[in-house]
Amino acid sequence: MIEKEYLEFKSLLEMNDELNFYYKGEEYWISHSRGKSYLSRVKDPYSQEFNGYEELLEKGTIEGMKIAEIYPELKW
Repeated sequence: MIEKEYLEFKSLLEMNDELNFYYKGEEYWISHSRGKSYLSRVKDPYSQEFNGYEELLEKGTIEGMKIAEIYPELKW
């Protein structure tokens, strides 16, 4: 994902869109419910809960790395 795509991705999350993406061949899902945002891996029960999409993007991790650090490797 290039920076322009990442900015669009963030914009869609701001509108509470639910999005899926891939990292190293694994599918992940971002969803929202009652003021919370969730980062989940599709293949198993792995999930992280955050107080909104901004916190998810700031603190959410995959394999110990923050999403903001690995976004160039995400496939959307």
